[in-house]
Amino acid sequence: MSGVFSKPKMPPPPKPIEMPSTPVVDQMQVDRDRSDMMKRRRGRAATVLTGGSSEGVAPGAVATKALLGQ
Repeated sequence: MSGVFSKPKMPPPPKPIEMPSTPVVDQMQVDRDRSDMMKRRRGRAATVLTGGSSEGVAPGAVATKALLGQ
């Protein structure tokens, strides 16, 4: 029976994949982004101490609340 069937042919191996080169990182841009992120950062005290209306009140200043019935 070996005369009827021939040996299967192996496909050629795939070409090797080239790894991408290392990306160039601009350190000045990274530092600028990091400093911008730190400037935008707000802590819990800034969130709690500033109210909805901040007319005439500096951010982070503590003000007394006025009751609505008085």
